[in-house]
Amino acid sequence: MFYALELRLRLLIRRIVFGALALICVIVSAVYFTQAALVALAARYDPQMALLIVGGGYLALALILVLMASRRKVPAPPPPPATSLASLLEAFLAGRAAGTAAGRRSDDDDD
Repeated sequence: MFYALELRLRLLIRRIVFGALALICVIVSAVYFTQAALVALAARYDPQMALLIVGGGYLALALILVLMASRRKVPAPPPPPATSLASLLEAFLAGRAAGTAAGRRSDDDDD
């Protein structure tokens, strides 16, 4: 019992650590890509226009993320009504019989 709990805890900690490291890498790469975009835009336009373009891009990204976060979620459909064990067993046996019949038919074709 404790082994399963310890395993879950270790997996959760591992997921958190690797997720945090991935987030740091994404942030660092975003900084470098932003600097590269500023240099490229400053070569094409003046530096002030380059800063305005990059700032506008980040503002547009922020607005999209805010709208996605505030979007209402569609409620999930209710689960189907619970079926009895007898009907599930009957459906399983019918599927097994159909599979067996199909298996016999394909064996007959090979001969």
